[in-house]
Amino acid sequence: MNTNTLHPRPRTPRTSALTFVALSICLITGGCNLTNTVRPTRGGEGAVTGVTQTAPNWWLASKANVVEARESTVNGDTKKVQVSIYSDQMQQQRFSYRFEWFDKSGMRIGGMDSWKSLMILPKQTIVVDATAPSPQVSDWMLQISDTNYPWNSSDP
Repeated sequence: MNTNTLHPRPRTPRTSALTFVALSICLITGGCNLTNTVRPTRGGEGAVTGVTQTAPNWWLASKANVVEARESTVNGDTKKVQVSIYSDQMQQQRFSYRFEWFDKSGMRIGGMDSWKSLMILPKQTIVVDATAPSPQVSDWMLQISDTNYPWNSSDP
């Protein structure tokens, strides 16, 4: 029998306290590794009637809040999206965004767009846009990530 078996270290009050502090900081600063997502909501004819936002990073939502989304077509059959983003902050902020594209079955088409970084001024509304990678795209999702505090977001 092998007597050199590894045993996990018992948790001490010190390691428990450090874990608690790390989790608290994570929650206070808006979450760990969180990216906000925006999807279009559609009416009876399939037209965009609004957006649904999933914002686990509440701090990011206050500095980059989607207020409107519009769609059109280019070249007769390729979807183009314009999204208006508002910041209610009192100083300039940075964030990153990217679009994902889906077909009628909900399958991703093409790779994800690369992250693009933007600066938004206090109380400003900016418009970001993108064109689908192919005519087979029927839906999209926008991801928004925090550039100033990358430990709160994923990827950029």
